[in-house]
Amino acid sequence: MTAVANLTSRALEPTVKPLAAACYDNNLVNSQGMFLGDQPLRFSLPLLLVQVSVILVLSAAAHLVLRRLGQSRFVTHMLVGIFLGPSVLGRSASFRDVLFSERGTYILESVSLVALILFLFSMGVKTDLSLLRRPSGRAVAVGIMGAVVPLAVTLPVFHALQPTLPEDLKGSSLVTELAVRLSLSSFPVIADALSDLDLLNTDLGRIALTASLITDVTSWFIRACTAAVILIGDARSPAFTAKILASFVAFVLFVSFVARPAGRYIAYKRTPTGALLSEGSFVVVVIAALLSALVTDAIGFKYMIGPMMLGLALPGGMPIGATMTERLDSFFIALFLPVYMALSGYRTDLAEFTKSEASEKWCALELFVALCVSGKLVGCVAAGLFFTMPFRDAIVLALMLNIRGIVEVAAINNWGDTMKATAEHYSTLTLSMVLITAVSTPLIKLLYDPSGQFARAKRRSLEHARLSADLRVLTCLYSEDHAAPLIDLLEASGSSRDSPMSLIVLHLTELVGRAASVLKPHRKSTRSSNSGGNPTPSDRIVNAFRYFEQQAAPGAVTVSPYVAQAPFSSMHHDVCSLAHSRKANLILLPFHKSSDGARSTANNAIRSINRSVLQYAPCSVAILVDHGLASGSACATAANSLLQRAALYFLGGADDREALAYAARMPEAGTMSLTVVRFKLRNWVGMGGQDEARDEELLQEFWARHRDNERVVYVEKTVEDAEGTASVVRAMSEKFDLLIVGRRGGESEGDPEGSTALTSGLSEWSEFPELGVLGDMLASAEFASKVSILVIQQQPPKKMAAVGSSVND
Repeated sequence: MTAVANLTSRALEPTVKPLAAACYDNNLVNSQGMFLGDQPLRFSLPLLLVQVSVILVLSAAAHLVLRRLGQSRFVTHMLVGIFLGPSVLGRSASFRDVLFSERGTYILESVSLVALILFLFSMGVKTDLSLLRRPSGRAVAVGIMGAVVPLAVTLPVFHALQPTLPEDLKGSSLVTELAVRLSLSSFPVIADALSDLDLLNTDLGRIALTASLITDVTSWFIRACTAAVILIGDARSPAFTAKILASFVAFVLFVSFVARPAGRYIAYKRTPTGALLSEGSFVVVVIAALLSALVTDAIGFKYMIGPMMLGLALPGGMPIGATMTERLDSFFIALFLPVYMALSGYRTDLAEFTKSEASEKWCALELFVALCVSGKLVGCVAAGLFFTMPFRDAIVLALMLNIRGIVEVAAINNWGDTMKATAEHYSTLTLSMVLITAVSTPLIKLLYDPSGQFARAKRRSLEHARLSADLRVLTCLYSEDHAAPLIDLLEASGSSRDSPMSLIVLHLTELVGRAASVLKPHRKSTRSSNSGGNPTPSDRIVNAFRYFEQQAAPGAVTVSPYVAQAPFSSMHHDVCSLAHSRKANLILLPFHKSSDGARSTANNAIRSINRSVLQYAPCSVAILVDHGLASGSACATAANSLLQRAALYFLGGADDREALAYAARMPEAGTMSLTVVRFKLRNWVGMGGQDEARDEELLQEFWARHRDNERVVYVEKTVEDAEGTASVVRAMSEKFDLLIVGRRGGESEGDPEGSTALTSGLSEWSEFPELGVLGDMLASAEFASKVSILVIQQQPPKKMAAVGSSVND
């Protein structure tokens, strides 16, 4: 891999890799075993297995410690390589000869380079170029300023200091290429880092991804053109120049007019909707990725250009992107990409910094690294402040775009291979990349709380809204099965021209096969249009809600559909963000357990999302536990509602008042009967607190408004203790189709002892704290019947931490 023939005046400089090819017996592949006298580590296969195992075991052990310090896997793998290299363990010649001899390192590097090629191809497939269609002004400005300012600072300083620089920097293009590389932000690196930080679908995360994609796509184009210019400049004749241009143009045309249509045919014609690629199609795609690297390397361009171009040409998401994630990323890339980074760290020699003649070299190079990093920070912050971004957010955004990773390390390796970087340069640059990332990621975690905007937002609730006000409900669905029960509930909730309901329908799906998260208004998929009526799950969900809108009275219901694709761990950001931007009064969530009467299934990822929404939501939250509403499909009509009788168990407190405000709309629909059951503790004298007074006021207003409505019944039940509460609930619940409770029913600031006594002891065997004491009891197996439960929580102002602790207990 090293261009030995190009050595001239720099022949005496220490190099990154050995110049002489390692000589060994090419028959030493498989060992006969140590019991037959063989030394297994002298053979290629046992040595490769030991090397990979050592690197992966050390990386896993180190990451257990370093992740607690906020460090990424990139930093971990690089530090493991440094630990194995000549700086620590590699100081022992016997260790190097046994585990990391030149022969074994070449084999290991070749395998890891294949992993790098497939990683770049996979990231190209998962890159969503639609981000470039309508980028925000902030993203464009941050991307441009973050790239231009470091170049504008570093290059003039380099030219001014060039006469005084060491000889190996004075006449080299290393500083110029370094400035160009560090002025840009690599989209694969930024996407991977933000995914680890759970910030892909935050506001700053989306700006950082778009800004990095703008500069990265531009840089790939410029890189290809630069490589072509260099090759043409080195051409020996016009015919040679024509061959270079013709070869590259032919490759581009092949990718555009052969590979891209073939990829779309495999994805949309040969693969069923929602399925992964077949084994044959997957093999064809992987072979195409490897051949693209071979072709671009053979015609004189970098091997990284081909896989990236081919990946960008193929459609992402399902099924190609999802198949790459499922079959390639989780095994081969996850196994050998850490090896590539560890090998890069292995070549880093800290002893180079102790040499007296090396101090001037690394100090000069480190100066330009510092100029690039600081220039990018200043450019990004200035662009953010111009768009009235808070200073703290602008700093965080600049830190995000300064994260470095495998793409930068690949560039440094290339400079070492082509002799542009000596061993001192290589060690300086790799340590700089590790240091930049090691500082940036913990600072991002420390400075940026994406849920902070929701904590500062005004709390919206039903209790404080006018009865005739527009009810804004954010309805979240994770699958088609959730549509029918939610539609039945919304139909029973009551809506009219005078008291309208605005539905924001959000279909949430896990981010698979794409590098950037998605939150956008729903549009009918191109695939369903092209396949002659084969709608996607999102299409079917939206169709069901559109039909519900059409069946309602004119002007009573409006539907605004959205789709979101995000990692489960941060999906609540999209829910809270959309509720905040659309000023929703209520977020309606399906319970994580579903039952078809014969068996029940649970999805813990959904449960985690629901708990996070309860903690961070800027408005009230309701969870629907379906025990019999989902008898239809997502295309169930709204004409025959399964809900006829509802009961509200009122124990007191903010959540129960919110539940009462929601239930009060139901009798307005004309078909729903409502029974309000007020629980009181015998011989209890209230404390006269504000909550208790508000409870009485709301109940009196409710009964005064519905006293003459024959579909509304108000009942007071006096009980001795929590056991009496449970007995009443158990006796009455079977009479209804829907039970409505407050999540923290009975928790009133005015009379904490008396209200808590209504449920004291019922929480000892609580299985689902997110449903509250009463909701959990109703959802348990003892009450599992055809009765569904709606649990409502009103978000208290400025008490997000308390809510979070109660949810996550």
